[in-house]
Amino acid sequence: MLTQQKKAVWAPLIERLVADGEDRDAVITLFEREEVRFNPNIMPRKLTHKELPRQYDIFLTERSISKARRYLIENKEILERIRTRFDVPPEILTAILLIETDLGGFTGRYRAVNILASMALADSIEQIAPLIQPEALSSMDRNWLANKLATKSKWAYEELKALLAYARLNHMDPVKIQSSIFGAIGICQFMPSNALKFGIDFDNDGKIDLFSTQDAIASMANYLVSYGWKNGLDRASQEQIIYQYNHSEPYVRAVLGVAERLGYNYTLFR
Repeated sequence: MLTQQKKAVWAPLIERLVADGEDRDAVITLFEREEVRFNPNIMPRKLTHKELPRQYDIFLTERSISKARRYLIENKEILERIRTRFDVPPEILTAILLIETDLGGFTGRYRAVNILASMALADSIEQIAPLIQPEALSSMDRNWLANKLATKSKWAYEELKALLAYARLNHMDPVKIQSSIFGAIGICQFMPSNALKFGIDFDNDGKIDLFSTQDAIASMANYLVSYGWKNGLDRASQEQIIYQYNHSEPYVRAVLGVAERLGYNYTLFR
């Protein structure tokens, strides 16, 4: 049974999930588990997170490029099969994987369900105010902050529902799905909604496992193709599509920079 403390925390979210069609017993059982815990620090971190423009430089070092070259060689057969199906160059996919998870070496140390459920609950200024530095809070417009909280909380709730659906469809335990600090999952770092939209069972084992090399890389390729990737694109169009993967211009430059160091030439691709 839910303890009184857990019940007080999770009850609003449980009722919301049940109202949206989730099975009550299954949801209660999920939130009863010891591993499922509310973390009040996630939403403040999401609101104050700022990308560091130079954080991608490390991926252009010779050490990282050498590691990516080895990955290309070791996964040549899979990458070529994916190129045949999707027309996405192996160098582009490898560059994205390098930057997202160090080629699958680091997929996150958090529980996706805790991250998303915690943000879904954190929808009021009163909840998060004690957790934000006073100077940062004082510089924020309260109307802006209230709207931002509502938007982020709604987003996290939808991603939580998608996570539960993804786990159910693929016979996975949602509590065991690891994620980034903000809920991205797998080698390819998809949000759960994108796992549902773009996930591919490339190894034909009956499930879409984004922690599997084949499924993850094929899903990445499918994502890029869904946003318009194809033969004949100019450099600007390729940049716009990669931008959809991560809305960051430094990220786009790093992906193409790594890919070019691996031998990618977009004029030849055309």
